[in-house]
Amino acid sequence: MRSFFTRAAPMEDGLAVAAEQPLPDAEAFDRAELAHVMQAMARLPHRLREVLVLRTVEGLSQAEAAEVLGVSEKAVETRLYRARGRLGEILGED
Repeated sequence: MRSFFTRAAPMEDGLAVAAEQPLPDAEAFDRAELAHVMQAMARLPHRLREVLVLRTVEGLSQAEAAEVLGVSEKAVETRLYRARGRLGEILGED
């Protein structure tokens, strides 16, 4: 037990790490990127956008998303595949 304390970093070092925040320019970039993705998502057809939101934003399983949408799990899988592909195309165009 004594060896643990002899090798441990000072408590003050831990406080400095816990207090770190993202740099303002990194935070601004993240916000801009999020806005860019949200604008691209808004350009998706409704059927593709809703499945993308349910699965990736809301975190629903494929079965849960299928139940919410009233479609089969295969339909959710297909729509999600198409939504991701189309989103990639839109983001690539911008």
